[in-house]
Amino acid sequence: MTSVTKLRESADARLKPETKTVETPADKASEVLVSESQKTPSFPKKLIHMKFKKLGYLETFLTIIIIGGISTILYLYTSGYRLNKDDKGIIDINKTGMISVKSLPDGAGVYLDGTLRTATNDTISGVRPGEHQLRIVKKGFVEWNKNLEVFEQLVTDITAILVSQSPRLEPLTNSGAKYPSISPTLSKLAYFSFDSEKPGIWIVPLSGGGIGLFRSNPTVAIQDTIYTKYSLGEQIIWAPDEKSLLIKTPGNAYHLVNIETSTAQTTTKADTIIKQWADDVALKRATFVNTQSISQEVKNIALSSDAVWSPDEKKFLFIKTVGGELEYWVYNLENPIPIGEKIESLVFKTNASATQPKISWYSDSFHLILVEGDIAKDQKGSVSTIRIDGSNKTEIYNNTLYSDAVFSAPGGDKLIILTSFKSGAQTDLYTVSIR
Repeated sequence: MTSVTKLRESADARLKPETKTVETPADKASEVLVSESQKTPSFPKKLIHMKFKKLGYLETFLTIIIIGGISTILYLYTSGYRLNKDDKGIIDINKTGMISVKSLPDGAGVYLDGTLRTATNDTISGVRPGEHQLRIVKKGFVEWNKNLEVFEQLVTDITAILVSQSPRLEPLTNSGAKYPSISPTLSKLAYFSFDSEKPGIWIVPLSGGGIGLFRSNPTVAIQDTIYTKYSLGEQIIWAPDEKSLLIKTPGNAYHLVNIETSTAQTTTKADTIIKQWADDVALKRATFVNTQSISQEVKNIALSSDAVWSPDEKKFLFIKTVGGELEYWVYNLENPIPIGEKIESLVFKTNASATQPKISWYSDSFHLILVEGDIAKDQKGSVSTIRIDGSNKTEIYNNTLYSDAVFSAPGGDKLIILTSFKSGAQTDLYTVSIR
């Protein structure tokens, strides 16, 4: 069996055709591609790494230069540096200043040295240091002008109070008012009233949503009694804390009114009360004045009874006699002094023999209110505002006046006067809207 099997296998092997693997050119190419793709590049890995590393350093260096250059340009620009070309064509870098211009109301055209530059509220940059002429114009309002000095790398702030060319007159009271007196904070106004229902002393608030006959809510501080006619009073003095009033009535009688309880008591110590109130105010001011680096002469003027202090308690008005003239000065104790402002400013001069204006402060502490004319004799006068540097004196009212006391509303948009539109009729408080 074994021999037979072997013979068969040998015969099958001879009969089976021989197979060979033939390698084609495509196979060789594929083999070559596979071989090449598996191979690493012929140049060193270290060389590639170094090339990329050098490129990163260059990018970083260029980025630093660009950022540094932009930052330097921005710094120089915001610091007031500008490129200027002179008459010879030479370009140079010069330091400049800026002017921040605001106005009430805003939206006014701003002219610098005769050229329209912008509209309020805005900042004019790149202004050459030195004196410039600033003009602010808005339709329907009195033009505002000021010569100002610009300093290199500093911002000069200007706020222009624009006055309407046609101020509106509106009643604040309609039941009669006499001898008005404003509180130390300018927030309340007390006056005598012959009101048919509640004659006496009334107080009208000046702060809040608005000032007007139908917007304000006056209250009675003290009502007439069968024994005392407070409505016939001649003078009202506010306590520094605004909680009491000292009232002078005919016959040189004085009454101390408690506003919170609407009660009053007659006093024979009016002089003592007035002095105590004045001492309280003087002590508070002395604490402030004595911390200032000013001469003893200025301190004495500041603490004298003749000094008229501003609402912000940082400036005071005083008068110098120079020959036959009276000079009205404002001393500024702000620290630091605003750019462009002066420590001591001459507001105006008058002839010493002439009738002097009645002066009070406007609410922004940068303007004064002037009442000119012999009001007691003529019952007529003019009301103007003037900046503390003597610029922009603007007449607001010129007609019948029954008091030289004119007040500024806290917001500064209105002045309050005492007048009447009928000869011999009752006087009332009116607001004069300046914007």
